[in-house]
Amino acid sequence: MPLGECLINSHRSSLQTQRYTEREVGHVAVFAVTDNIFGIDLYEEGRPGRSCAYVIRAREPVLVETGSARSHPALVKGLEEVGVYPSDLRHIIVTHVHLDHAGGVGQMMEVSPKALLHCHPRALPHIIDPSRLIAGAQAVYGDQAEDIFGPVKPVAKERVVAQGDETMLDAKGHELVFYDTPGHAKHHLCVIDQSTGSLFSGDTVGIRYTRAYTGWPFEWGFPTTTPSDFNPDVLLETLDRLLSRRPRRVCHTHYGVTEPARAAFDFTRRGLQRIQAMMTRLSETSTQSEVQSLLTSTVRQELDAIGHPEVDVGAVALDIFLNSQGILVYLQKRAVGKL
Repeated sequence: MPLGECLINSHRSSLQTQRYTEREVGHVAVFAVTDNIFGIDLYEEGRPGRSCAYVIRAREPVLVETGSARSHPALVKGLEEVGVYPSDLRHIIVTHVHLDHAGGVGQMMEVSPKALLHCHPRALPHIIDPSRLIAGAQAVYGDQAEDIFGPVKPVAKERVVAQGDETMLDAKGHELVFYDTPGHAKHHLCVIDQSTGSLFSGDTVGIRYTRAYTGWPFEWGFPTTTPSDFNPDVLLETLDRLLSRRPRRVCHTHYGVTEPARAAFDFTRRGLQRIQAMMTRLSETSTQSEVQSLLTSTVRQELDAIGHPEVDVGAVALDIFLNSQGILVYLQKRAVGKL
């Protein structure tokens, strides 16, 4: 069986836990970021420590990210555990429309009648009509896309606000500034809470791999390069711009908080530089397996460099598979001048 198919089948089998949580959600992991900001484990893939949403208990409560539709029961339970109900929410923000970040936004808007949805201008058409999102997920995951992410529902246009670069949302007690942050996706935005210095980074400032997710005895950070808009040069420029805003901490969707923020910027930049060096050995005619093999070696080199040569990189094999797809798409686009 090809590695990609094996990984997707393994990914699918992990969803049995997620399906159980849809029927009966018990305790949900919630963690405090500040006195009024909390993270909620979304149990993406049916596993802890993979994806989270954040709730800001302002006078106009704000939810950042919804995760996929499969995560909806865990998200609702987590909100309740911090004393916020969906009917209390006034604002829901998605950093971009990849389904592990925004696939459940339709379900969340249905149970949050007072809320407006805030997104990047490029994301707005896909929120209103998610047919292309569904097709994109099917291109990567095949017929298993809905099993993995759940059904994707549209949101009424009149409830969606497109936030441009450096626009501000006053949530009454927390002023949130939106930034256009391409490099991972052209429809990606990040948000900085001015009152706490918290940067909600989506997929821009890397992935923080937790012990709960990998089983390793340490946390580790590395950039994500998933399809189809990954561009390392643009992403490095975005990192410089965000860091110049001097955030105090990075609130990663995957997963948890890096403080001080510079540590997350450093591991993301270091990983991108390794990937750029790796790409000098590849071309647009490289095969998926060639990219995947080199990226696996690159990950091993990074882990070795930080003192962990002994760990099994199989814990992040699915991400290596998806990231290698994004790198190959980038190389193909670059070759024909369509970045």
